[in-house]
Amino acid sequence: MKKSSTKQLLMNKTGDEIQVALVEEGRLAELIIERPESRRSIGDIYLGRVHKVVEGLKAAFVDIGQKSDGFLHFSDVGTTNEDYRALIEDDEDDDENGDDTPQAVRAGDEPDVVANVKQAARSGSKAPSADDQERAEKRQSYTQIIAGKLKPNDSILVQVIKEPISSKGSRLTSDITIAGRFMVLLPFGGGQVAVSRRVIARKERSRLKKLVRSMLPEGFGAIIRTVAEDQEEALLKQDLEKLLAKWTQIEEQLQDAAPPQLIFKEDTIISSVLRDSLTSDVSEIVANSPVIYQETLNYIQWAAPEMVKNVTFYQGKLPLFEGYGIAKDVESIFSRKVWLKSGGYIIIEHTEAMVVVDVNSGRYAAKREQEENSLKTNLEAAREVVRQLRLRDIGGIIVVDFIDMLDQKNAKKVYDSMKAELRNDRAKSNILPMSDFGIMQITRERIRPSLMQRMGDQCPACGGSGVVQARFTTINQIERWLRKYALQHPMKFQQLDLYVSPTVVEPLQNSDLKTELKWFLQHMLFVQVKPDESLRSDDFRFYSRKNNKDITAEYGDI
Repeated sequence: MKKSSTKQLLMNKTGDEIQVALVEEGRLAELIIERPESRRSIGDIYLGRVHKVVEGLKAAFVDIGQKSDGFLHFSDVGTTNEDYRALIEDDEDDDENGDDTPQAVRAGDEPDVVANVKQAARSGSKAPSADDQERAEKRQSYTQIIAGKLKPNDSILVQVIKEPISSKGSRLTSDITIAGRFMVLLPFGGGQVAVSRRVIARKERSRLKKLVRSMLPEGFGAIIRTVAEDQEEALLKQDLEKLLAKWTQIEEQLQDAAPPQLIFKEDTIISSVLRDSLTSDVSEIVANSPVIYQETLNYIQWAAPEMVKNVTFYQGKLPLFEGYGIAKDVESIFSRKVWLKSGGYIIIEHTEAMVVVDVNSGRYAAKREQEENSLKTNLEAAREVVRQLRLRDIGGIIVVDFIDMLDQKNAKKVYDSMKAELRNDRAKSNILPMSDFGIMQITRERIRPSLMQRMGDQCPACGGSGVVQARFTTINQIERWLRKYALQHPMKFQQLDLYVSPTVVEPLQNSDLKTELKWFLQHMLFVQVKPDESLRSDDFRFYSRKNNKDITAEYGDI
């Protein structure tokens, strides 16, 4: 396939797995994957039960039926909590749906990331002014009020704004929003209407505000999305009617609901991607599944009829991703090393606290050309780093170690290049200039585990560390265990079975004096070594042959 200067959306279904790829300039830019066991939960609405309130954390833990309780920060409770509580409890006397407006949205914010606006705002690093301090005191007072209102076993309507990551539960908000193609509905918005700041023309902003405000039922609010620019009234009205119908379903569900319970499930992955990624520069939308093709066609016919001609059903001989030349890009997601065209490369390492990226020139450069070559490699690496962040959906703290440069002007060029590339990323991010050590720090919005975490399993040999313990270290641990056992166990000539990884069995059998005989002479114990492929190289298990009981843990720290 020829490389395109515009964007393509490729929808690939293999078995139960759906993969949606966004291709820019002929290269994979984003990949979204959904499997039956790991469906996306961003935007799902639950009737939860408050498990506990921790005033020190300014948060409540809410049971929504997932493995771990969801985390609801007081700043995400919003001023509409009483409205939701009144709805849940069906107590009209307590309904105060007057001037309350949700805190999750502010005018001008781009609604693609509307649910995470407050979180991004809190990440700013400016020195607090007197006004900031006054606002902080008000927030402190507000959080105390929230802490007093939220009680264990209370029912509360919440929405997922960040999926569970590792052992952490979902991040929740009670400021409910329902996203559509052209707008985001705020069920308790109090008539508030905002327009995406990417709609620049004042006349168009004014038109959209007046139009949407005239359509909204009393008490509802909305945020108008960028794609609504220059759209006809009929399309906007149709989108609003769909959103209002969804809210009506939520109200009906709540009548007989008992927490914890899923009240509303976000759109399918296909509808969600089309809703968020369908822009005028998408020149081709391809699906290899008849069901996905029809769903795509139905959505496009309603949302962007002029783009129906861009939708095609793939019938090529090669698999879809191979046919469009991005199969290698998909495979590269699991690679630590990513090569650059200049001959350099970057190394991407995941740790518990952050992701570290190391930039290398990859080849020797003459001293007089070193600064020029370093700049060229660093600029290319900056573009590739941002591409990899989007592709792998990496969030949190990212530290990039660039090649050292002597000229501060060159360091600023790399910083400016990184900032320019991040503008094309829908996820919010903050970036600091390059330090004197050539280090650049980035924070990127993380709302779900990275693609590598979702697609990969932890290595059973290294436990995810990338390094396995030396076999002789394991043997030393075994011998310390035996010494401790012999000291604490008065009976001699006992029979034990030792299970270890096959990689550890080899050095035990190849020693000059047979290990089992050596242990008998040292401790007067009969030990038989047996390989067990399920064990890692740093693990071992001792069993008493008399009753086949695992006694490893009985002899504590070794």
